[in-house]
Amino acid sequence: MERSTKDPPVAVAILILLFGPILWAGHLFLVYAFQSATCAITGVTATMSRAAVAAPVILLTLAVAAFLALALWRFRSFAWLLPDETHNFRNQRFSTQVGRLLILLSLVGVVWTGAAALFLDPCGQIR
Repeated sequence: MERSTKDPPVAVAILILLFGPILWAGHLFLVYAFQSATCAITGVTATMSRAAVAAPVILLTLAVAAFLALALWRFRSFAWLLPDETHNFRNQRFSTQVGRLLILLSLVGVVWTGAAALFLDPCGQIR
């Protein structure tokens, strides 16, 4: 596929570069919203099943981590959408590396957030 002479808008470049952090923020929101809602709806009891909160969080974490790993591995597939006004290889390479590093940082953040479900009491802060 040939690259067009017209570059995409800057908003597309921002979305591509911030793909990992946006997905990380969405994961963080979903994990804590689910955990808080589950603890509030079911009530905080001693018999509260830890797996009722931890299992969906771990499944969501694995799904998002796999998606981020795939995006990290195949980043160059959609990096051609990054604007390159100067047609400079060094600028394009820098943008690609920044995007990959942000996805890697987001992958670490997603795994860190999901790992908390394994080690912490799911409804401990509500008591």
